[in-house]
Order: sequence, then C-alpha cells, then structure tokens
Amino acid sequence: MSRRIALVLLLAAITPERAVATDLATASKIDAVTVYRGWARVTRLARVVVTAGETRVLLSGLPAGLDDDSLRVEGKGTARARVGGVSVERVTQAELALPEVRAAEARLEQLQGEDRALEDRIALARARSRFVESLRSSYSEERSKNLAVRGVSAREWADLMAFVETSLDAAAADVRRAEVARRELARKLAAARDDLAKLQAKRSGTSARVAVELSAERGGSLELAVSYLVQNAGWRPVWDARLTPETGAVELALLGDVSQRTGEDWTDARLAVSTAEPGRGLTVPELEPRWLERARPVPMAVRSRRANAPVMAAAPAPMELRKAEADGSVMAEEVADLAPEQAEASMGLLAATWTTPRRETVDGSGRSRTVPLARHALRATVTRTAAPRGDATAFLTATLTNDTGVPFLPGLARISLGDEFVGRAPLAATPPGGELKLAFGADPRLELERKVVERRHETRGLLGGDQAWRYHVRTTVKNRYATATTLTLLDLVPVSRDETIKVKLLDGTTPATSEDPDRPGVKRWELKLGPNETRVVELRYEVRYPKDFPIQGLE
Repeated sequence: MSRRIALVLLLAAITPERAVATDLATASKIDAVTVYRGWARVTRLARVVVTAGETRVLLSGLPAGLDDDSLRVEGKGTARARVGGVSVERVTQAELALPEVRAAEARLEQLQGEDRALEDRIALARARSRFVESLRSSYSEERSKNLAVRGVSAREWADLMAFVETSLDAAAADVRRAEVARRELARKLAAARDDLAKLQAKRSGTSARVAVELSAERGGSLELAVSYLVQNAGWRPVWDARLTPETGAVELALLGDVSQRTGEDWTDARLAVSTAEPGRGLTVPELEPRWLERARPVPMAVRSRRANAPVMAAAPAPMELRKAEADGSVMAEEVADLAPEQAEASMGLLAATWTTPRRETVDGSGRSRTVPLARHALRATVTRTAAPRGDATAFLTATLTNDTGVPFLPGLARISLGDEFVGRAPLAATPPGGELKLAFGADPRLELERKVVERRHETRGLLGGDQAWRYHVRTTVKNRYATATTLTLLDLVPVSRDETIKVKLLDGTTPATSEDPDRPGVKRWELKLGPNETRVVELRYEVRYPKDFPIQGLE
C-alpha cells in the first residue's frame, strides 16, 4: 500500500563531489495548471521505480522559459527517499528529438515501401491483363488460319471467352483494390511527412530538462509531482448577463478565456484560474522626506533653453489597445452559450481561484479556450433611465447587489434580454456586497421629447448692471405600455464656480425627486407612469452675472 512521504526540496546547485549513481530518464504528463494574469503554474506527474541509493530522475521536454526558482517537487510512493537537489538544464531539441525523428523516418520509409509494393501490384495486374488480351488475339488468329485443317467447336470458343473474361475481371479487381489501398496509404504518408517536418522544425529550438536527485534508503515506486511557473499565459473574465424583465431575474454567468504560448500543450489537465499575481506586491513602498527650501531664480538662458526644448510626446498605445479604446471595449469576442456547469470557487486572503469542473485542453499556439467558471441567479430592480438632453431614448436598466460572496471581476459582458442578444458592454469590478448596474438596451415603448420652450436674454441697468439668461425646458414622456412602468428622468442645471455667477431655479419647475451627489447640477425625477399615460416635466432656471463678464459653459 502506497504511503505519502515527505520530500525535502533543495534548490541549491549540485556540488561537484556529490556522486549520482544512476540517470533515470522518464516521461511526464501535465496533470494540473493554475493560470494567473501573465503566468501559469504547471504541475507534471512522473512515475518511476527506484532502487536503494542515489538516482537522478530526468524529465525532458519542458519549456525553456520556465522560472528555475519556482520549481517545487513533491512525491508519494512505497520507496523511502528524499530529494537531495533539483537542477535545470537547457538542451537543444536536436538531441531530445533524435529518437523521435528516427522513429518518424522509419515509419515514413515503411509506408513508402508499402506504397511501392502496391504500385508493383497494380503494374503486375495490368501486365497480366495485357498478356491475356494478347493471348486471345493470337489464339483467334491461329485458329482462323487452321480452320480448314481443324474447326473450332462452340465449346472451345466458350471456354476461351470464359477464361479471358475471368482473367481480366480478376486483374481489374486487383487493380481497384490496390488503388483504394494506395489512396488510404497516401493519407498516412501525408500525416507521416507532416509529423517528420514538425519534429525536424523543433530540432532548432531549446527546451529545459529538470533533474531531480533522489537518495533512497529503500527502493520502490514513486509518483513525483514537479511544478514550475511559466510566462506567456493568462486569462480574462468574460460575462454573460441575461435579464428576464417580467420577474427581475438576472442570470450572470462567468467564463474564463484562457490562452497561452508557453511552448507546451496543456492536454486533459485540471485547469484553474486565479486572480493572484505572482511577483507583485513583494516590495512594500516607502516614502522619502520631501524638503522645502527657498526657490533659487533660474537664469534667463536656462529658462530660454527649457522653453525652446522639444515636447516629448507620450508613447503611443499598442494598436490593439487603441482599437479597444475606440470601440469602448476590450477583446470583444463572441462567447457561446453555456451549459449549466460551475467551477469550484475558493476565496483566499488576497485572491480568488476557480477550478473548472472537468479537465480541459489548451494548446500552446495562443488559441483561446473559454471555460465555464460560475453561474449566479440574482434579483434586480428593473427600471428605465433616460437623459434626453443627450439622447431622447429610454434605456432598460437593472440594478443588482453582489450577494455571491465572491468579487465580480471587470470584463466584457454579453448582454441578452430574454432570449434576444442585445450587445456587449463592460462590466465594472464589484466587490461582495457592492452594487452593479447594467443596461439592457433601448426601450422603444417609452417616447421622450425634450424641447427648449424659452431661451431669453435680458440686461438690467446701464452702468454697473447685470445680465441674465432665462431657460424653460419641457420634457414630455409617453408610456406606450398597457401596464404601469417606472422611468428615471435625468436633466441638468449649470453649476456656478464663481460667486459672481448666480444660478436659480424658477417657479413652475417640476420638483426633482433627488440630485446626483457625484454630479452637481444633475436633477433626477422618478416618474411612475400608468398604462398609456403621458407626463410633462418642466424645468425653469435663470443664470445671472455682471455685464461685460464673459462666461463659458452656459449651453
């Protein structure tokens, strides 16, 4: 019965005087991968049988870019052993791939030999057909010349024709079978040539070989787990938000879009994604004193040089980022509908981790793999919001509270209203207990019209007087629903930053329900509209300031 044993990991280099009795090369398989932002921890499993004494287990074909300092080794088995050291060697792929290349070359030569044999078989069958044809012709000619000596009976002609027909049919069938076999063999030959070309292409690169030094007091079997960090891997959160407006139910599904170019394929691995960032936060910032002293005048010549110095432009953003900023989104890729699977989520002190419910495969070419992580059923407050000063459209919005116990990560969300896909929108980072607001598209059954009824300028006093602008804005809202609905209407009144500029609401203004604390001057009206009801909101205000005092921001 296997029992777990403690393996002590020593990352120090092997000392020259330490003897290694046996080199044991073994295959390893990727068992688990945890993906971070820009990094991934890969865990490989290798099963070996060791004897008592010193053994050096060699794991080849690992990516050359692995972080040597991140190596970890654990193990379990029937052998009593400890790890004496771990080292990493960079080797050329030519050395490692040589046995595989030779095997691929032998396989290709075997298939080519089979193809030549089939080609010879076809040639032989066709030669047999030509011989039978010539035999029939020569026999017929000979019998025709000797008819006067001995006639040919009907049976003889029938036997001759049967022999010729049978022989030709057999040869033709043999050709057809060989041609079918050659077509199948051609596919195998193409695959063998492709495999050989891939192996030959890999021979020009380098890879890492990990040597694990074991000192065994008692021989037996061991399962070694070797893990390491690699770069050029990462993941991003992708959301799928679906609203049922009749019930206010929101289904929020989290997916992880994983991609990597680490130099190895992650095949059938236990996959996890994490918000942890290895290497970040290891240096705690400190503040240095800031001393105040009397300013020394700068010589005119120095000031002139500084004024004439060229202005350094900011480095341009990468093309992908500039395009994303222009679109208002990042990596807006199509996300397929999900099956109801959820990953196992765990919240640590500094990071959250999701482990996928099944093993996944992510190839090393950079092709992304989208995996399901979580699915949350939430309740939302559904309303409509409109700001007709900028856009005379009512937008359906849902406000919900994150009561899942895990943070909502910022990412791109696919928005659906019922079964209808609406579009994509960014989803903001929302901590547990935080509030999230999502828009689910325009609502055409709420009609809005904003009209400036009055815009009047007046001046008071010839000398030392002031002037004023009076505004009267009327917004008409029509509910085309056969049921009651609620609309949050937004408009604004300019806000003064100068004590000489006075802004005042005038009589006749429909009282606002509230003001936006984060946006001074923005008024909010919560309108409860009955079926097919029309409401009018009046906004009147005055802006007064001294004559000959130019202002900006009035419109």
